Amino acid sequence: MQKMMRSKRVGVIIGLLAFWVSLFFIGLSLAQDKPETSPCPKPYIKLIKPKLAKVGQQVTIRGRRFGNEEQGCEVIFQPGLNAKIISWRNSRIEVVVPSGVKTGKVVVKTKCSESTGEFFKVAE
Repeated sequence: MQKMMRSKRVGVIIGLLAFWVSLFFIGLSLAQDKPETSPCPKPYIKLIKPKLAKVGQQVTIRGRRFGNEEQGCEVIFQPGLNAKIISWRNSRIEVVVPSGVKTGKVVVKTKCSESTGEFFKVAE
């Protein structure tokens, strides 16, 4: 009777071990099938502060993945006007609101991608 109980325990342990080993190898193969992450991710605007500003006023754009260099990058206000860049960091850009700007979306354009627009209102 004791031999039979030991034999069942050993069988259960071997079965569980085989199950966990199988899960490990399945997980390993799935991890290898994942596509590479982009070396140039899409920038994301979290907020523009202030959201209401006059032409010539400085505004701050906070977000992620802007890159550490402004070279080849731009901030575009409606209707397609580039802002003068004061400072550029990976998570924060400071710009001057350009003349002729209209209320609408602001976009951050990096070397290989551009953000979705964030709403900005021009003060009269």
